[in-house]
Amino acid sequence: MYEDMMKDVQSKMKPVTDMAEINKSTAEKLISLQTEYMTDLFNSGLAQMKALSEIKEPKAAIELQVKYFKDLEAKLTNVAEKEIATLTTAKEQLTDLVEQGVSDMSEVPALADVTKFMQTAQEKMSELTDTPVMAEMTKFMQTAQGQMEEAAKAFTPEAAAAPAAKAPAKATRKAASTS
Repeated sequence: MYEDMMKDVQSKMKPVTDMAEINKSTAEKLISLQTEYMTDLFNSGLAQMKALSEIKEPKAAIELQVKYFKDLEAKLTNVAEKEIATLTTAKEQLTDLVEQGVSDMSEVPALADVTKFMQTAQEKMSELTDTPVMAEMTKFMQTAQGQMEEAAKAFTPEAAAAPAAKAPAKATRKAASTS
């Protein structure tokens, strides 16, 4: 009798095991996407710094930076869309499992709490995937682009000449402190 009850509990817990597997594969995919994005971000940042170091004209540097940030925004949007698609797929798989297992799990009194937990988890998952992630990312990129445009104003001939005049004074102070 005890063995039959244990087999029954194990068969009813199979959806929970399946959910853990879905969560594991989803996490692996998200980690892979983030790793790929961060590697690309690092490499493109290095390439951008190298390209900027070779430019002599401030206007060309600004144009290069604007292009870089637009490319960065496109890459970030692409990764976010892939992540949302991955989360949506996982949500659908989990929803199917919950729907299949709820009726069976509710028959075992000790698992009623697990059923309630899974329903709450499903609701939270819905809240996470329905957030306006893309709007926040776009807002961030627009802010960055606005700051780049403000920085571009600093490259006017008058603004560029002002820091050059201050540079010798710093060198003189440094030379005086080492003497």
